Parts: sequence; structure tokens; C-alpha cells
Amino acid sequence: MAADTAGALARSAESLQAATASAEALVAALQTELDAGGALAAAVEKKGKGKAGKPKLVRALKKPKGTLALVGEGKLIDGSATLGGYDLNDPKYLSEQFRTAGNAVVAVTTEGPRALSPTALADTVAEQAVAKGEFPGPLPVLVRADIIDEVQLADAKAKGADGVMLNLVLNGAEKTAELMAAASDYGLEAVVRVGTDEEIQEAAKLGASILAIGDCSLPRAEELIGAVPEGVVTIADVLIADVRGAWKVRDMGFNALIISDGLTSVCIRDRVPPEAVIKAMLSKGSVEFGLGMQKGRLEGAKESLGSLAM
Repeated sequence: MAADTAGALARSAESLQAATASAEALVAALQTELDAGGALAAAVEKKGKGKAGKPKLVRALKKPKGTLALVGEGKLIDGSATLGGYDLNDPKYLSEQFRTAGNAVVAVTTEGPRALSPTALADTVAEQAVAKGEFPGPLPVLVRADIIDEVQLADAKAKGADGVMLNLVLNGAEKTAELMAAASDYGLEAVVRVGTDEEIQEAAKLGASILAIGDCSLPRAEELIGAVPEGVVTIADVLIADVRGAWKVRDMGFNALIISDGLTSVCIRDRVPPEAVIKAMLSKGSVEFGLGMQKGRLEGAKESLGSLAM
């Protein structure tokens, strides 16, 4: 399948070397910032000194059986990305939409061609903070990046993130274990990203509590979830085309799904805001009999699985 081919390419030696080189350049820049003091230096100074916080990500993603938590993630769209005056490339707009629609977590890509802006993480954290004390309250914020060094963890913490995604194939088991331990010291929850049976077993040995399965097709992801130890929270980090794709992920038994490309494509195609698509994905719809199967639209039951799970 095309998704499996693309996944293999992303995990090739050449792609991993390029990702590492790009990350090393970022690490060098952050090290210079660290040496200058400021918020980043303050975060490093506090490493390991605070009390361990409650596991926000695990609690947000671990819904009752038969329900699906959604992780909203923006993706930079070339050309016009406006929708009724709202900008699908605006991290603040997306952050608000993700929260009010019933998402469990917000993911922010902080580097590369998919990143919404250089300030996307800070903007998202600030927008979520406005909902403190309200319902729905602020969502946990997860950083997605090619993290290879502790200084990147410090940067995520300094900017208000709650968790980070660590790519096992990029760092290997030993380095991933070191980064997981450092993330914990910074008060960050680690999501370990895997793409093979062997990596799932390695991540389990490392004590990973949340696994993101990616770089594969949806059918392959369904095969891989069978290798995940009981009690580990699972996130599908795979491409879905529409609402029905989210229902498929739910029925496979995943705890959560990262929605990005599939979300924005439906928004643009049907000229509807992200909130409408998300609510349809959370609806109690049937893959076999739901209207979403026939039309790719947003029909679903009025009863929301996301609401029932709360």
C-alpha cells in the first residue's frame, strides 16, 4: 500500500540521517539560547526539582472501551486556507476548535514543512490557558518533533508543553530510554512512536505508557496493535481520509487517533469548520451502515462518544 511505502521511505537510513542533521542544527541553536540564559535556562535549572504532576496525557487519552480520543494537529496548508474568515493555518484558531469540539489533546509540530509557524507551540499553550477554570478546560499539549537531545525537552517545557513524542527508530532503544528519563525529570510525559512489532516490544521493555503507531497503512496498524501489551495507551498516527476512517480506528481498539491531513481535507472539501468534522468523528457512527460511508459527509448519531466518555 502507498502508506506502507511512504512509511518505509520515512524510516530509511537516508531520511533518518536527514532528520538527525536537521535536529542537530536546531539543538545547536537552542544551546546558544541556553547559554544566554532566559526561560530555557530557567527550565534546565528546575529539572528534577518539581513534584511529578498528574499524567495528563494518559488520563486524557485513556477512554472507556469502544470510544476514541482525538489528538488534533494542525498542518501547514499551501495557498488559501481560509474558511469563512477563519484561517486553517492559524494555531490559535485550531487550538480553540480542538478544545470546543471535544478533542482530548492538541499536538503541535514545531519544525519542518508541516509546522504552522515558529510560535505555534507558544500560541497554542497560550490559547489553551484562556480556558482555565472553564468547561471544557485546557487540553494537554503534545510536541511533535525530531527530538534527539535533552535541550529540546527543556525548550518544550519552557514553552508550556505537557508531553513530547519520541521516535524510537530515530534514536534507538538506549537513547530513547535516556530521553524518556529526562522528559520525566522535566515533568513531560513521553509518547514513544513505533512502526514495527520489534519496536513495540522494545518500547514495552523501556516502560513506555503511551505508544503512537505510525509510518504504516491503516490495515498494518491494525495488525501492530495486537502486539501492544495490555494497559499501554495506543495512538494511531496514520492517514485517514474522512470521518469513516476515524470510526475504523475506533473499532480496531485504538485509544486515540491523531487527526491532521484527514481533518483539513474534509474541512476544505465540505467547507465546514474543524469543530463539525471532529464532532462527526466522535459520533456514535457505524462503519458499515453510517451515512459517512456512502457520502464521506459528516452524518452521524447525535450521541457523541466523546461526551459519553467524560
